[in-house]
Amino acid sequence: MNEKLERIFELLAPGKPIRKGIDRIMEANLGALLFFCSQPEKHLKEGLIQLGFRVDSDFLPEKIYELSKMDGAIVLNSDGTQILAANAQLNPDKSIPSSETGMRHKTAEKVSIQTGDLTVAVSKRRNIVSVYYNKMKYELLPENVLFARLNQEITIAQRYRQSFMNLLDYLNIEETRGNVSLSDVVEILSKGLLTIKIVQRAEKYLLELGEIAGSAKLEYEEILRTVPKYVGAVIMDYSSENLKYQRPEDATSIFKELDFNDLVDPFKIAKTLGYIDVSSEDDLEETALTSRGYRILYSTKLPTSAVKKVVESFKNLQELMNATFEELTDISGIGKRRAEIILGTLNKKKREKEEIEEETAQIISKEKK
Repeated sequence: MNEKLERIFELLAPGKPIRKGIDRIMEANLGALLFFCSQPEKHLKEGLIQLGFRVDSDFLPEKIYELSKMDGAIVLNSDGTQILAANAQLNPDKSIPSSETGMRHKTAEKVSIQTGDLTVAVSKRRNIVSVYYNKMKYELLPENVLFARLNQEITIAQRYRQSFMNLLDYLNIEETRGNVSLSDVVEILSKGLLTIKIVQRAEKYLLELGEIAGSAKLEYEEILRTVPKYVGAVIMDYSSENLKYQRPEDATSIFKELDFNDLVDPFKIAKTLGYIDVSSEDDLEETALTSRGYRILYSTKLPTSAVKKVVESFKNLQELMNATFEELTDISGIGKRRAEIILGTLNKKKREKEEIEEETAQIISKEKK
């Protein structure tokens, strides 16, 4: 998340004392200009601030509501815990350009650019809160709008996650059959990466809502706790080169430059994986791939260093499936207990393969009859 936005939400998220004061100002259909000043004495001396009168009082929402009934700016300390002055005149450098039209907003923007401090302009006419900080402008959204947008993003992300998990189950089956194509992999990665992108869009709404975000934050954290690991493991299994990331989720970084449109383009995903010669749907379907075994080994909860050593000892998942206890324990860092864990997971995969083959044989037998 942008550090500037974090700073803004730290002070102005719903439920924060300053936001309560701003909400009172808006409810009363008043306007206001708040200046969170880091160097008040310096700015007084230089004439940027021209006092109306000093307040030097602890901050309370009710106080800035009452003080906003007067003309001029309200000056607070940088963390918003003290009201320093009210009815103040702010005189920013006239040479500083501004994209705003209203006097209050123009002043707020110029003061923020000149000082690097945070300023807030509450529009009486439009009932909008504009925040300026270090050359950035951000409009605070009403609480009900924030919740609506947050829930929408989380709901969409949940749908994509479910689709991704279903495709992951399909990939497991195709791996046991030795029938994985590049088309399968790019479709799975598309759903997984879009899930991550969508849920990341919800982050700013969570930050702006702060402590009142509620259960939506838990859903957000759950998606980001699991999906990037699964996606990263698929990337490490099927990238054209054996990637050297220690954690599976770090492998998603190879897609960080791709936007939403890119992530629905199978050829962009394929090329990012390293398959640069793919140019048609037939290429995607006919390019057969074999898992390196990262995903199945990560599921054992073994340390990533141990997983890497096992993968490096076998060419692919098919060879790993035939690994013996002795072969595993010969690998540095893989003792008896870890070898047993790996074999247990591989045996489960073998049983799934046998069940699939048996079901396939039964279907073929019925069709012949």
